[in-house]
Amino acid sequence: MPLNFLKRGEVKTTGQPRTERSRQEDRFEQNLRLALQDQAVEIRGPTILKDVLAFEVKPTQAQGALAQKAQVKVDFALINPKTRTPFVGIVLSSRSYGRDRRRPPVPSTEDAGAQRAIVTVLHLNPTQLSDVPTLQAALKPYLP
Repeated sequence: MPLNFLKRGEVKTTGQPRTERSRQEDRFEQNLRLALQDQAVEIRGPTILKDVLAFEVKPTQAQGALAQKAQVKVDFALINPKTRTPFVGIVLSSRSYGRDRRRPPVPSTEDAGAQRAIVTVLHLNPTQLSDVPTLQAALKPYLP
């Protein structure tokens, strides 16, 4: 079978462009944006929340715990567009979940301490929330 090399500047255009997102985080982000499209919420990617009162809700615990944290790294931050304060941080956590190497190396920083906001930090397993209705049901109690 002969090898076909592309000439400099030539673009291979066979097949349809890929539209479905394949990485678990990409699918989760797409479902998150669809689940919250009717809400007045701004969704940001990887963020470090500084000086917050974090109400952490972990899947293994029946109740959350409130604690003062100097910083919390979250995969997604839900921000109230009127007050510009974060109210929910989402941490994707599962045993098989790995870091996405396409992410920017330095996440944006959000200072939530100035307003003394209580930020709910949800630890969600992206494999268990694989569709939009399930994600909407999981986030409903924490939305304004």
